[in-house]
Amino acid sequence: MDAFDPTEPAILHDLLSDRIITWTADQADDYRRASQARDDGTVAWKAYVFDGWGNVLGG
Repeated sequence: MDAFDPTEPAILHDLLSDRIITWTADQADDYRRASQARDDGTVAWKAYVFDGWGNVLGG
């Protein structure tokens, strides 16, 4: 999750629900303020634990 840029559209995998979350940049500021990197490489934010992401534009 180190390379995830919250200002870009993406799809994120939530480990807790095993669901794909569609990401838009609308919440980038809150993500930067409130997300917490965890020792296992995941990121906790709100009710999510993100463990992977993909660029929706294929980059």
